[in-house]
Amino acid sequence: VIYYFLWKSVFAYTGAPVIRGFTFPEMVSYYVLSMIVGFFTWSEVDKWIESDLINGWMAKGMLKPIGLTPWYLSFEMGINVYNIISQMIPVFLIGLLFFGLPLAPIANLLAFAASLILAFLIYFGIAYLLGLGAFWMRRITGLRRVRRTLIAFLGGSFIPLAFFPAGMQAVSKFLPFEYARSVPILIYLQRAPLVQSLLIQLVWVVVIYTIIHFVAKRAVRRFVSVGL
Repeated sequence: VIYYFLWKSVFAYTGAPVIRGFTFPEMVSYYVLSMIVGFFTWSEVDKWIESDLINGWMAKGMLKPIGLTPWYLSFEMGINVYNIISQMIPVFLIGLLFFGLPLAPIANLLAFAASLILAFLIYFGIAYLLGLGAFWMRRITGLRRVRRTLIAFLGGSFIPLAFFPAGMQAVSKFLPFEYARSVPILIYLQRAPLVQSLLIQLVWVVVIYTIIHFVAKRAVRRFVSVGL
């Protein structure tokens, strides 16, 4: 609602029907979709890893019949099922009924769904890598706050990346953040090539989880637990 009236004022003040390629209805749709993507991709796995290490619960995770990464991934997926039911679906319906969110063509809807899954894996992977840093640093609360702000800003949650300077937009293409937030939104709004966008997201998933594979091995070797 805040973004709705903010951009309504901006468009009224400038008198321009289009700002940086967005009309007012498209801008409203962008922020509705930003909330939806945020609910689906949100992950605080770095918080859980830090907490488990500090409180001594990590040993129990080490004893589980699945690896550490699948364990935390399953945990976060379970939380997101709740987010989909309690937050994502209601916001989508409110957007359709009250904020003029258009229903995308079927091809874009399917690509949007696939992009959401890949975006979640990218977001989780970034947070998980930071969480693994707790095996070395123990407390990563400050870094977690930086991570959330960095992904939100460079991912296009606060403002569309089209408003960034051209050089910053070019650099952003080589970072994973926009593929965790902005790209699914642009796919829904028919502003991004479907196949190319999904392929780039998939490449980032492969790159991030390859790094996780090697970092997790080194992190586990550093783990020490007494009395469990």
